[in-house]
Amino acid sequence: MTDGVQSLDGKVPWRHLVGLEHRLKDEDRVKARIAEDIRVKGRTVSEAFATMGDAIRFTFQYPEDRYTEGVRGDLGQLAAQGFTETRRVNFWTRPAEHKGIVSCWREPTSRVLLEVQFHTRPSYEAWQLTQPAYERLRHPRTSDAERADLKVFLSKVYAVFNPQPATRPSESTAGISNKATYYAMVDALSSREKPAGVLRRIEHEGGQRDEAFGYDLAWRPTFLLYSAERGNLDNTMHEIGAHEADSIQARIRGRG
Repeated sequence: MTDGVQSLDGKVPWRHLVGLEHRLKDEDRVKARIAEDIRVKGRTVSEAFATMGDAIRFTFQYPEDRYTEGVRGDLGQLAAQGFTETRRVNFWTRPAEHKGIVSCWREPTSRVLLEVQFHTRPSYEAWQLTQPAYERLRHPRTSDAERADLKVFLSKVYAVFNPQPATRPSESTAGISNKATYYAMVDALSSREKPAGVLRRIEHEGGQRDEAFGYDLAWRPTFLLYSAERGNLDNTMHEIGAHEADSIQARIRGRG
């Protein structure tokens, strides 16, 4: 699989395959993702692993003035080698704390999923710069106040690509004790009509945190929304109202 993607490197002198030493997702991160899918979605270990799109990942980097040309060319090269694209998201057009194009592919022989990211040098350097902040953001013991500050830091870094003011959640929720935004979570084994799970982002004057309702019938901290904002394509998050969130909880309670 690595050979198939690496074979593209060097064919175009101004394109580079970067971060190859990180092509395999850390074992502890794989275990954490599987454990979260078991609790939040009720998945088996095999289901969770089979739908994980970034356990193997590659990153191509291009000069800014040849980015579109390079991405189009490599998408075609991957398809020509028999890789099947399952999903692609352009984060350049989103006000997210991540920039670049992220795609997920199925390898023709093993049928294993892998992730391929397409970056410019500045966007890849921004990704590297912000990785420690993202690790702190997703850690369950990070305080709500620190998470708010980390979100501001991430927004400031990526404002270079899409200028916009970076504010702490407390600045938009002053005087509000709790503001909860709910999301229905859809993965490869679910649908918008029957989501895999439900989570919420709670913002208050002291900061913010994310929680997911799981098959242990409790709301607990989750990193899944932060992961999706960072570029992970395993889940699509649909903002919903409290009534639909209650309906998803009721369905989980019925199966829990």
